[in-house]
Amino acid sequence: MEIIKILWVYFIWFLTLLILDYLWLWIVTKDFIIREFWSLVTVEENWSIKINLLAWIIAWLIISAMIVTFVTLKYDNIWDIVLYWALLGFMSYAMYDLTNLTFLNNYSLKFTIVDIAWWTFVWTMIAVNSFYFYNYIK
Repeated sequence: MEIIKILWVYFIWFLTLLILDYLWLWIVTKDFIIREFWSLVTVEENWSIKINLLAWIIAWLIISAMIVTFVTLKYDNIWDIVLYWALLGFMSYAMYDLTNLTFLNNYSLKFTIVDIAWWTFVWTMIAVNSFYFYNYIK
């Protein structure tokens, strides 16, 4: 029965990620992304951003599963989860965005800062949401 609860927690983190990522990419920052990366992104005729959906889903399944597996199910203190996953989100995206800033022409410093801050927040929210859900069904 414990495995069913853990699978529900995985479902909750993925749902949280989908909602936050949708809000971020298609509502909050769509115009910002197009403006900052007009030369790096594919924009369709209806001004939507084209993404590789399969690659996106696989990447987020793996990355976000780490949150649940290595922290949410391991720690009993919400502040440990907030600290560790805020730091991990910050460091992961700092590495990703700063690498892009180093090697890609026209990669925006403004976007780098915004992206690091956003994903620090997202990783923290996914971990917190998973923690509370896991403790609720425990």
